[in-house]
Amino acid sequence: RWNSGGFEQTVFADTLWTITNRHQSTERNPYLEGRAGFNYQLNDSISFGGFYQNTYDYVKTHNDNADDLIANGSPYDHLHNNGIRRDNNSPKHEANLYFTGKAGQFSIDFNADYTAYKRVSRSQQQELSSNYENRDVNTETMTRGSMVAEKLIVSHPLWRGQVSVGEEYTNTRWRSSFENAEGYIANSNNEQHESNIAPFVELQQRLGRFHLQAGVRYEHVASDYFVGGRRQADQSRTYDDLYPSVALSTSVKKVQLSLSYTKRTNRPAYWLLNNDVIYENRLNRQTGNPYLRPVKYHSLNAMVMWKGFYATTNFVHCIDPFLQMMESLEQDSKVNVATIRNYNDCDWLIVTLGAQKSVKLASGIIWTPQYNVTLMKQWLTTTFNGLDKHLNQPQLSLQLGNIVTLPHDWLLQADFNMHTHGYTGSNFKIETTNAMLSLSVSKDLLKQRLNIKLTGNDLFNQGMGRGTFYFNRMTFTKTEDNDTRYVSLSLRYRFNVTPSKYKGTGAGNAEKNRL
Repeated sequence: RWNSGGFEQTVFADTLWTITNRHQSTERNPYLEGRAGFNYQLNDSISFGGFYQNTYDYVKTHNDNADDLIANGSPYDHLHNNGIRRDNNSPKHEANLYFTGKAGQFSIDFNADYTAYKRVSRSQQQELSSNYENRDVNTETMTRGSMVAEKLIVSHPLWRGQVSVGEEYTNTRWRSSFENAEGYIANSNNEQHESNIAPFVELQQRLGRFHLQAGVRYEHVASDYFVGGRRQADQSRTYDDLYPSVALSTSVKKVQLSLSYTKRTNRPAYWLLNNDVIYENRLNRQTGNPYLRPVKYHSLNAMVMWKGFYATTNFVHCIDPFLQMMESLEQDSKVNVATIRNYNDCDWLIVTLGAQKSVKLASGIIWTPQYNVTLMKQWLTTTFNGLDKHLNQPQLSLQLGNIVTLPHDWLLQADFNMHTHGYTGSNFKIETTNAMLSLSVSKDLLKQRLNIKLTGNDLFNQGMGRGTFYFNRMTFTKTEDNDTRYVSLSLRYRFNVTPSKYKGTGAGNAEKNRL
């Protein structure tokens, strides 16, 4: 995989710094995954099973960077940085056990999960400066994560529907260590322990034309943070909260209507809570924030559908949203540290109008268009260079999907996507249109066991991205060529077309994503 781009930083500090960067990278990523499992159907009411999965994932990246520094309008330095980064993301273990069954009118669904991984990242960099000292920088970061989880749901018929009662428990361990042989960044050793117990209840009822679904989930979370083996009281947290949800749907003749409200939370990924400092180059560093609070969302959704046409509206009130920030070191204003912080409340409105319908053009020829127009509008105010900045410009996106089914198992597909400039839920403004067209043709052979597909992706080569972050004392404008134009030929043979009978749904799925 190849990537190139650049960025320009303007830092409003004791010195007005302008930093212009050009970079390119190549990445090689061999990946191997193996999975073995079983499921057993004891009778019509009872099924159980399990699986074990192991993943090998190795990434080697070559980076080449050039930076020009200007201080108060005068040239300051030119830096050239080249390096190799090796990420060994193995082994990664995943296992699941499940049981589903019935006892009288009670339905039982139980899942237990285990996941563990080790990741070692080694970086070797050579930094050449035109006016100051050169640097060789070698770093090593090791992270380990493990989680055990279980989830139990018991359901029983109630009046014109059913009631479900359950609980979910997760216990997670995460550890990170960082070493820099040359001492440009301090070594560190951090660890996080977290447990989450969550009982919940859900009720479903059919009330005439209406279908009602309501539930509530209570979560008790205990999180302990350790630095060098010592528990940090001010960074360790306990959370107790309720998360209700309610949904109502109905149909009037050929019109379907639904309205729902949900309160949910998004806990930060563990690497975001880590205070290790990642050395990118002498100008830029990254670190997490162990003081991050979970984000809470209040979502109100409405949907109307008539024949093949539909409209959806989603309004979200967000409390303590995560925003990426860039700060200057007090002792050296040209050195920037990227981190993430909770910010003020933010509101989003997303409106989508769409249509999907199959049209018979001729005998054996069916055209299925799926068209969507989406408006994304946010209300967010941040501080930029001492003044309030309103990040409210909406973004409009268009998706035109077309599938044409032809006789003799031929399939044509044409997809067109584009969007306007605007903000999409953060302090980052997209400043490109990206009108992307992709075409494909495929053919099934050997009684649909063999599929041959030719694809041309992003034929206009519009994968170039450009946008600007607005931070408290800095603008950061980046440009990237995502190398999305390509032609591919794929062959797929289906050895076993029998659908999987595995009924496990997993436990602690949100916690796995955090790891």
